[in-house]
Amino acid sequence: MKLALPDIKSLLGAVKDPWLIAGVVSWLVVLGAMTPLFLRSRGQVEALLQPLERALADSVRYEALVTAKRDYEAARDSLVSQINVIRDIDKNRYVWPHILDAVAKALPAYTWLDGLQARAAEGDTSLGAGFQINGKTVDLQAYTRFLRMLEDSPFIEGVVPGPTDLVTEEGAEVHTFVIFARYQVPDSTHITLQPLAATLVQGVRSGGGARR
Repeated sequence: MKLALPDIKSLLGAVKDPWLIAGVVSWLVVLGAMTPLFLRSRGQVEALLQPLERALADSVRYEALVTAKRDYEAARDSLVSQINVIRDIDKNRYVWPHILDAVAKALPAYTWLDGLQARAAEGDTSLGAGFQINGKTVDLQAYTRFLRMLEDSPFIEGVVPGPTDLVTEEGAEVHTFVIFARYQVPDSTHITLQPLAATLVQGVRSGGGARR
């Protein structure tokens, strides 16, 4: 069985409508003009596919890097928070040793202490800042000198004399006194920091503990 192809010439000859012929010709012209544009656009799309795939791969890699960076920053912030807590605890660690040392150095002859205790002043929220000294002396000039030497200490401020009284102990008249003061953070020039190992060795050799 043979396949017979349509006779194009006879078909064109059978078409008598000029508008139909013009429409067909127009479509053929448009199709002929669009075919190169389509082929060129297809080539451009294919040329862009490879960079797009690379960009998608880079996006996935960068997303992983951003996630890792956020994890590192979260870990860093957690460590910084812990360090700040430790610093807050440590900054008040040597308050009372400094107070006791300053009071002992300021204490004059013929004067002794009956007590030294914390005393928080109104509105004062710092740990161990306010304190009260109770003592006795046989010389009022020694008491005055004690006040002045306390005020001169770089670790003490706000020295205020409290009530005094004259009492008899073991047949002798002595003056009781109360002093109010506050701890202050001294200028850095008054504090010498040493490596922990060196202070431990020095403390063992001297028979005492490490000092700061």
